[in-house]
Amino acid sequence: MKLKQNNLFPASDWFDINFFGGFAGSSLKIKEQLNEQNHKIDDERLSSRLLNHWYKTGIIDDDRPNGKGWKKFSISELVWVQIVFKLRKFGLDLNRIKLVKNHIDVYNKLDKSSNCFLLDFYVVVAIHSSIPIKLIVFESGQAEIVRQVDIDIANQMQMIPEDFIMIDLNKVLSNLFKKKDIRADYFQMDSKSPLIKHIESSISKDNIQSVTVRVKDKDYIIDEKLIVKNKDKAIAIMNILDFGELIEKKHKGKSTFELTNKKRIKRDNP
Repeated sequence: MKLKQNNLFPASDWFDINFFGGFAGSSLKIKEQLNEQNHKIDDERLSSRLLNHWYKTGIIDDDRPNGKGWKKFSISELVWVQIVFKLRKFGLDLNRIKLVKNHIDVYNKLDKSSNCFLLDFYVVVAIHSSIPIKLIVFESGQAEIVRQVDIDIANQMQMIPEDFIMIDLNKVLSNLFKKKDIRADYFQMDSKSPLIKHIESSISKDNIQSVTVRVKDKDYIIDEKLIVKNKDKAIAIMNILDFGELIEKKHKGKSTFELTNKKRIKRDNP
């Protein structure tokens, strides 16, 4: 079934690298942990009558033996149940919520053991970073799980014509797992990866000549090359670097000084 997409988000290298290039093809233990069904819901709102109704409408998969007894939930299912409660508070009926589920289940074919592979990915991101993650539902029923920065960029580019409601996934997780320190940076300080922030800082420097990035194991190796004409200034900069290289170059009897500032930062893939 082709789902209607009135609202678009710019292609994100971050998503492609981390979801397709990292999470989807990995053997991370947390992927199994998110889908192990060994949790009970201690929530008076979820009666057996309501749960059976959700089974019939497809809001939750009924995987109980012979359809009998109390269901045990995975972590991802616990998160989804809390999202459903919130959507009901916003006034969405179960047919609209089923449409939301269809939208965010779009990548389930990549891992048949997952009830919602896209939700699994963003749960991992929210747990291991402070990136604000939102589930948004549009007037047409289209639903997306995205970073706050993706919403901001799409709005800036006028790619979102519809109004929407928004659920904060970080808060859902924080309320579910009170013993874990799950926090979001709502000032977007971490919406850009450390690598991107470092490169932006590097290219804004005076006398910058080039910025080179290499990958080595779990790190990025960054070489910043600066050209300085004054020898004393070049030596002064060199003295404050942790790791660097200074080369004097001559052309027609005039010297210039090439400084290389070497840095290492951790890769930002989850």
